[in-house]
Amino acid sequence: MDSTKIDTSDEMIEKFFDRKIDKVYPSMEELKVALKSGKRLKFYMGADATAPKLHIGHVLPFLKMADLQKMGHEIIFLIGDFTAMIGDPTDKTATRIKLTREIVTENAKNFLSQIDKIIDFDSTENPAKVQYNSEWNNKLDFEHILELASNFTVQQMVERDMFQKRLQSNKPIFLHEFLYPLIQGYDSVAMDVDGEFGGTDQTFNMLAGRELVKVYNKKNKFVITTKLLLSSDGINKMSKSLGNCIFIKDSSEEKYGKVMAIPDSLLKHYYELLSDKNEKEIAIITEQVGNNENPMQLKKDLAYLVVKMFDGDESAQKAQKNFEDIVQNRQIPSEIESISKDKLKSDGDITLKELIVKMGFVDSNSDAKRLIQENAVEVDDVILSDPNIKVDINSIKLVRAGKRKWKKII
Repeated sequence: MDSTKIDTSDEMIEKFFDRKIDKVYPSMEELKVALKSGKRLKFYMGADATAPKLHIGHVLPFLKMADLQKMGHEIIFLIGDFTAMIGDPTDKTATRIKLTREIVTENAKNFLSQIDKIIDFDSTENPAKVQYNSEWNNKLDFEHILELASNFTVQQMVERDMFQKRLQSNKPIFLHEFLYPLIQGYDSVAMDVDGEFGGTDQTFNMLAGRELVKVYNKKNKFVITTKLLLSSDGINKMSKSLGNCIFIKDSSEEKYGKVMAIPDSLLKHYYELLSDKNEKEIAIITEQVGNNENPMQLKKDLAYLVVKMFDGDESAQKAQKNFEDIVQNRQIPSEIESISKDKLKSDGDITLKELIVKMGFVDSNSDAKRLIQENAVEVDDVILSDPNIKVDINSIKLVRAGKRKWKKII
């Protein structure tokens, strides 16, 4: 019998049900009763290893799981090394590119070091666990897959919004994409969990698991959805696929700068989901933004909070000083990456857009062109706005692209 002490205090339970949570299935009231019962419950959050980096939007459900871990409940971080090879069709208007097992395995290795700032895997009292869904999914034979499939209808799958969009635009839907919710749902059965966390975009898949747990484990599984953190455009969710992310593995300076770049209209949204500020404090932030007051300090406080969450207080202090020196006071950083003329492979004259690409500031000429036309490129203290202007590599010493990126040519 598990001897882990369960905290059933009203204070901890109320702390758990904060702004980050969107919905609970079957209901918040039933989950509160379960948390109050004193029974040790098992919760998990899964992440497919489709890319080597997680972004800060992934953190919201982990923050909620961290609360439950402190209350004494069992917490599992499930790495979807098997499901990553199928490809989650959620919110995708086109078929995902299939990944090889080698790529998925390499991506999975990077996950734990990114999330261990939030979830405690080394606790002496209640360590979080790590599992890989290939452990059981590799053992599924065709008979088992057919049995799983018998619990759902084609109509249930086709009614999904992203499949409807594909049908309307005459884009293909492959059978393996129909299987994804079944395989993800089976994770809940295999681990015999009491609850699963995920963003609102994962509701269909998690509810599929809830149905399978009812059938195979004869119990109800809670599904807890957390709100989605929006990207800087204020429209799309932060997404690895879209590439509009503040990544956990970004440097402290990069994370700080990306937060500083979010529009004023998103300040309330970010504070609501990433901070512990109370409703009165959030209302003050909303009022300040609505009155068009200068939000610089609000952004700096938010950027500091985000960096501190992942990199610690000292790194947050350094990132803030770096931003103030380089962006606000336009000082040149003391440490700048050097690139040799030989590496640039040019005998002399080169277009500015080609130089920006060769120096690694951006990946393509079109990105370089956009950056230059935004007056965001500076060569030896001179802002240049013509992407096709010829520059002499042999005479250039210092290049800035964007507000925070500097490189010198040696």
